[in-house]
Amino acid sequence: MAEDHRLARQLADILDECRHSHAVHPRKLKELAALRSSESPVRFFPSFIRALNPLFCFPRRTPSSERVVRFVSTFVARRGGGDVSGADAFLEEFLRFLLIGANASHRSTRFRSCHIISEIIMRLPDDAEVSDEVWDDVIENMKQRLDDKVATIRGFAVCALSRFACDGENTDIIELLTKNLSQEQNAGVRKLIVLSLPASNVTSSSVVCSTLDVSELVRKAAYSVLSCKFPLQSLSIKLRTAILQRGLSDRSPLVVRECFKMLKEEWLVKCCGQDPLDLLRCLDVETYESIGEAVMDALLKDGVVQIPEGQSIRNHFSKPDGSEENCLSGVKLMGPEESLYWRTLCKHLQDEAHVKGSDAANTSGTEAMVYASEATEKNDLLDAVLPETVSDYVDLVRAHILAGSTHRFASRQLLMLGANLDFSDSIHRKVASSFVQELLLRPLECEVDGSGNKIVIGDGISVGGDRDWAMAVAGLAKKVYVGEFEVALSSVLKELAQPCRERSADFVQWLHCLAVAALLLENIESLRHLKGTAMESGELLHSLLLPAAKQVHHDVQRAATRCLSLYGLLQRRPGEDVVKQLRLLFVTGPVPVRIMASKALLILPHGMILKKLIGR
Repeated sequence: MAEDHRLARQLADILDECRHSHAVHPRKLKELAALRSSESPVRFFPSFIRALNPLFCFPRRTPSSERVVRFVSTFVARRGGGDVSGADAFLEEFLRFLLIGANASHRSTRFRSCHIISEIIMRLPDDAEVSDEVWDDVIENMKQRLDDKVATIRGFAVCALSRFACDGENTDIIELLTKNLSQEQNAGVRKLIVLSLPASNVTSSSVVCSTLDVSELVRKAAYSVLSCKFPLQSLSIKLRTAILQRGLSDRSPLVVRECFKMLKEEWLVKCCGQDPLDLLRCLDVETYESIGEAVMDALLKDGVVQIPEGQSIRNHFSKPDGSEENCLSGVKLMGPEESLYWRTLCKHLQDEAHVKGSDAANTSGTEAMVYASEATEKNDLLDAVLPETVSDYVDLVRAHILAGSTHRFASRQLLMLGANLDFSDSIHRKVASSFVQELLLRPLECEVDGSGNKIVIGDGISVGGDRDWAMAVAGLAKKVYVGEFEVALSSVLKELAQPCRERSADFVQWLHCLAVAALLLENIESLRHLKGTAMESGELLHSLLLPAAKQVHHDVQRAATRCLSLYGLLQRRPGEDVVKQLRLLFVTGPVPVRIMASKALLILPHGMILKKLIGR
């Protein structure tokens, strides 16, 4: 009895020294292992438990208690030395003891038992010899602890099960963890579950869903797991874009940084060889344009993307050797990724030059000279990247337009690229003006069905049949016709409206004319801006919009209804003719027209307020 008391006291002294500092742990591990080898298991194990008992009565995680738990767990999981069989037997016996405590009703005992079990399992080497019966008991016990009322104990259970979740045979553990992830109320436990999930098709959706968690710590953990465990190629394009859309726009800077770290270090550098074009190809920017733009903006602001020497848009004016497959009129056609890449890159360079120029203007002395030098450098780089002349730019865009629908996306990106060009020179302005008029006068694309009827391709209410295309054309027109936008578009509209006035226009010509009218009305601040133009506001209403609303073709009625709505919003107070016609369309029109008329009638009373809210 005295010998047992002496041994327990000796073990207690070792534990007491270990709780003060990590520095003594290596030496005390050897001392404790030697003591276990020198004593019989019958005497050592009870004495060890007796020395450890005070820890089970202490419910808090203090630095000293954490050091003791770490020391004990390391000792139990350690197999070094000569007595390997004795170490395995001690491990198995100690785990059985802890399982009893893990089922105890006393909170502190249950807490500390689960704590030590999780630490042992995380440190245990792969060659540890433990009977299957004990492992089965541990797994079942930890599964039960996942429903414990104490969140910290649930967290320990997750950590313990994470070691077994990596085994392909334990699919039930993964299913249980993913189920608990959706039900868990504690953010800390949800974070541990996300970090413990292995990479698989089953778990990828759960990890991606965690990027929408209310807790920023869980969202950050989800991006960390996606970065470490899920290579870019293992995720579908839909998941890739959803991940980036949520992460780069997250309200928490911590999450944004973690998402960008994944994007930069894992996806761009490791998976795409630091080639941004390869990264954009993996994101299908033609379908997910906004995501591709956000990715490029983030990479450009960080300075990751550098223009390789000798690369510019001018390279697309030379034919590739021995191939005419992707060339038209001496222009090498761009893919969707290239066009988005150059458009965002040029926009970034122009914005940077503008910022540096503003900083130079607002400062003085050496600092102003530095900012001015940086602005000049950005402008020079932009000039080196852009087409050499406006004529080259027009030829580049026209070639992509003529290439057909497969290059529609690239054509639109190149149209938006025009915002970075300088049209102050009269010759350049004349060339660009002629091209803009060509775009506006370009008829809507149609197909003929089996009965010989024309079917308009696109939405039928926008220039080019696509709202995004119409916005790109409007942006280029505003850049070219600075201060003369209304005059230029009114002249085009006057020409297009001539067949409509003469009643010789078919429904396609009506739709084309109304699309240009809508483009004009969407991009002016007031109807007063039409005064003195080729088609003033009164003429536009009475000679085009109201007659169009009375056409029998439903698509023409729908386009006219939209134009009447835009016209009414530009009036200080919606006119009687506009309101009466919209009411009539709402009562007698077909369903698509009635839907648009109802929206117009609801919006018109609040027109000025809405324009302020949307920043028009």
